[in-house]
Amino acid sequence: MVLPKIFRYDLGERIDLIRVINGLKPADIVIVNTNVVSTTTGEVLEGMNILISGKRIVGIGRYSDLHRYIGSDTLVIDGENNYVVPGFIDPHIHIESSLLTPTGFAKLALKHGTTTVVADPHEIANVLGIKGVEAFIREASSLPLKILVDIPSCVPPTDPSLKLETPGYILSVNEIEKLASMEGTIGLGEVMDFVSVVRGEESVLEKISIANKYSLRVNGHAPLLRDKSLDAYLVAGIYSDHESIEYSEALEKVRKGMFIFIREGSAWRDLEALIDLIKREDFDCKYCCFASDDLNVLDLYEKGHMDRIINEAIELGVDPIKAIQLATINPATWLHLEEHIGVIAPGRLADIVFIKDLNYVEPYIVIANGEIIYYKGELKKEFNNISPPGFVLKTVNIREIDIDDLIVKVNNTNGSVKVNVIEVHPGSTLTKKVVEELKVNDHIVKPDIVRDIIYVNVIERHHGIGSIGHGFIKGLKFRAGAVAQTIAHDTHNLIVAGHNLNDMKTAVDRIRELQGGMVVVDHGKIIAEIPLQYGGLMSIEDPEIVYKKYKGMVEKLRGCYGLDFESFFMTLSLISLPVIPEIRLTDKGLIDVNKGERIPLIIR
Repeated sequence: MVLPKIFRYDLGERIDLIRVINGLKPADIVIVNTNVVSTTTGEVLEGMNILISGKRIVGIGRYSDLHRYIGSDTLVIDGENNYVVPGFIDPHIHIESSLLTPTGFAKLALKHGTTTVVADPHEIANVLGIKGVEAFIREASSLPLKILVDIPSCVPPTDPSLKLETPGYILSVNEIEKLASMEGTIGLGEVMDFVSVVRGEESVLEKISIANKYSLRVNGHAPLLRDKSLDAYLVAGIYSDHESIEYSEALEKVRKGMFIFIREGSAWRDLEALIDLIKREDFDCKYCCFASDDLNVLDLYEKGHMDRIINEAIELGVDPIKAIQLATINPATWLHLEEHIGVIAPGRLADIVFIKDLNYVEPYIVIANGEIIYYKGELKKEFNNISPPGFVLKTVNIREIDIDDLIVKVNNTNGSVKVNVIEVHPGSTLTKKVVEELKVNDHIVKPDIVRDIIYVNVIERHHGIGSIGHGFIKGLKFRAGAVAQTIAHDTHNLIVAGHNLNDMKTAVDRIRELQGGMVVVDHGKIIAEIPLQYGGLMSIEDPEIVYKKYKGMVEKLRGCYGLDFESFFMTLSLISLPVIPEIRLTDKGLIDVNKGERIPLIIR
């Protein structure tokens, strides 16, 4: 593991820091009259002063000789008897899900007190491979938000030999090793193919061995894995999980030495289900922390990032200091970075967030790496304007789609057929296989809007192969004609759903014109769209513009069509991910996830 330069000391820096604390050189920033939340002890240290030199904290205490540390160029910040906490840490996020580039994401996340994230860029890796990951790392390395990178471990998410889907890219073991030696990579990304891990398949275990060779953390993805299967997963060397959705499941994992990331994102919200784990007085939470996983731009802009999760935990009865620890020192400990981040203490990076109330965390000053980034809501730090490389802007390669390509035909002229349908539920990553009887008209199987069953297709978009998977989905509560998007986890083929075939074709055609994005169509008209030029996943526009477009799209669906499905677009995007139970749809057809095989759409 090669940590980014920001984490590294050199001899001259150490000497300078010691000179400052000995009063031989003034500090760059002195914070006075503040109450420090100690994440190592759980105390509030009242009436403290903090000395900062360069990117590091030099000292913390009640200094009677404070004047020794203040020079003509020293910035003195009055803490106004409020609180300071360490910068927040998100140990697992897919930045692409925000629809923002790393730069756009950083601008919003820092405003909410996040100073370090661990990003798993497996979305862009599935589209653009190692070149995409390298471009992501280059951009991330220029930002005041510390973006550490987990190397995508499952690109594609399933074994290509099973031919369950058409991947955009297959990231080889050699490429994973190349990325492991790069500065800024800290872990192996979530190992999603838990079935192969439990079976002991060498192709997966080899990637874990590479991570061990380079001292990288290995991240898990083990929904509902229990008992001996969980034991096998742990023996393989995977010691974290962000997919726990049940209290007893999470408790078993912690008891077996697994670090649990309590996920509270935009669509997948497990905090309430797992809250008793961290409210128990007899339970040591050091093996638990918060993570967002997937966060849309609307929530990030309006509600926040890790500050939002902290506040939700406090509302559910968690002690405020414990909630702050779960977003600071605990994830830092998992990352083996507690000597640098997660605590306000001498020698640590000066990542400091000012708040007025412990019971409601609302950052008003954010310092990262010793620099003031936000001061009372105003951005104080200039961000580099980074143009994306040209190869990321042309990634939608699909042929002209006809309506006949989207329909499901059967031998019956009329009558009805039994169909395997994908049922979704708001707030859950899991789907359910249900059998529904659908009407047939002129050999075409029809959706049933009354029962909330609509068409869904997944269209291969990387290589121009043109393969199309057909299915029906229940529970989306979608009333417009069609919706299409190039965000379709994890291989990110094109997914389109709706009840009107003409509108579905229009949506697909528009996606091709945009070279990626999200499009909603009704009665032949495009009523909302967001271009996602960067790999068909992220917008290259300013985050505020992306936010306004996304908000407008959501409000139009709610206002005109009565959509009340929270995080509709994220839910739709997971329909094609064949590693989360129970049933999924890829460009190859319906997939039974638990069996790892294709199943028929029509039940004969």
